[in-house]
Parts: sequence; structure tokens; C-alpha cells
Amino acid sequence: MKTLTLNIDIQPDILISLNQNVAEFSKQLKLWAAISLYQYGKLSLARAANLAGFHRYDFENTLAELGIPISNITLEDVKKELELLKNL
Repeated sequence: MKTLTLNIDIQPDILISLNQNVAEFSKQLKLWAAISLYQYGKLSLARAANLAGFHRYDFENTLAELGIPISNITLEDVKKELELLKNL
């Protein structure tokens, strides 16, 4: 798959504050961008995992550790689905 490279200007003291080198910061930035885009419904779970460089299962675990739901299904949705199944 073809990839693009983005250049982002940051002040060096940000890396010092985070105690990270450029590679570590880049990896974290991709992860947090993927999480944010997933949370706001801009990327699917699979695409967000890919952006973060994670296997989908590992990305789901990361989301769970952060308390971020991996499904948007509501209790009302479950009740409707159960009712439909009962009527089959």
C-alpha cells in the first residue's frame, strides 16, 4: 500500500517535556490521531487500527484500556434486535 509522509513542525522542548525522541513521538502522534478519528466517527475501527500501526485486536485492547467503547450499539438497539429475533 502506498503511504504519504507528513511533516509537522514542533518545538524541540515538546519532545523534552514528553521525554520522547522523534520516532517515539511520531508513533504516539499516529496512535492518538487514530483514536481521535475513531472516536469522532471519521475512521472505522479497522482503518484507525491501521493508521496507528496496530493489529485490530491490539487497537481494541488499547481503546478498552482507555475506556473508549469499541461499539456504538445502545441498550435500545440490543432490545430491538432481540425483539426481531423473537419474531423470526
